[in-house]
Amino acid sequence: MKEHIIFYSIVKKHFIELRRYLLNTLMSMGGVFILFMLVFFGLRSFDAGAETLQGTIVGFAMWIFAAMAYSEMSWGLLQEARDGTLEQLYLTPSTFKRISAYRVIASFIFQFMLFAAFLVIMMVVTGEYLILNPGVVVLVGLTLLSIYGIGYIMGGLSLVFKKVQAGNQILQFMFILFLVLPSITSHNIIYFTPITWGNVLINRMLVGGMSLLDFSLLDYSILLLNSFAYLFTGILIFSYLERVAKQRGLLGHY
Repeated sequence: MKEHIIFYSIVKKHFIELRRYLLNTLMSMGGVFILFMLVFFGLRSFDAGAETLQGTIVGFAMWIFAAMAYSEMSWGLLQEARDGTLEQLYLTPSTFKRISAYRVIASFIFQFMLFAAFLVIMMVVTGEYLILNPGVVVLVGLTLLSIYGIGYIMGGLSLVFKKVQAGNQILQFMFILFLVLPSITSHNIIYFTPITWGNVLINRMLVGGMSLLDFSLLDYSILLLNSFAYLFTGILIFSYLERVAKQRGLLGHY
């Protein structure tokens, strides 16, 4: 089977699921939007500055994007196991790692569309407008590589232990901590935690009006090293846990 056919099928599957379960998607986004409004207008009631409010919009949107990104591997594999299709994916002519990479790319496409729509709605409702720069696509993509690495780890754990929902919920709150870390400390730890440094650069672009050319080589080096370190670590751990699941005969069972 040619690889482009597999990729096309995965993209088509994402589109069909979004269309078929549109109400569930809208309700989920509605709940998140209500939470955002409580946070935003809570800050406004304390006379927070425009830069703080705009940073809140960016940070909240990135949190939603990050949560959707890592859940693609963790929740996605759990769902495949429940549906009984996980074993079938391992029987395809392509390797599962390639299939998972196609899933990540496809999910990024659709999640970025939701991210952009969510960002526009938040700006319209709050009246706080960001400087939309097409270069943000590059920064968001590079930033989320670290999140996909964590997703691979959780995906591997779900293959072996099946139920890891509690860990997924903990990670959602950890992502909030990673996003607000630069505002509470200037320690070098912000260069090592996932999504943190990328969010700093995205804030500088959308709030500060900077472009891709305005960032230094050091800025990009930190972002690339951080993102790829988490991604490759996640893939290695996933590969190990995948072998464990195969040895124990767990792929076809939930």
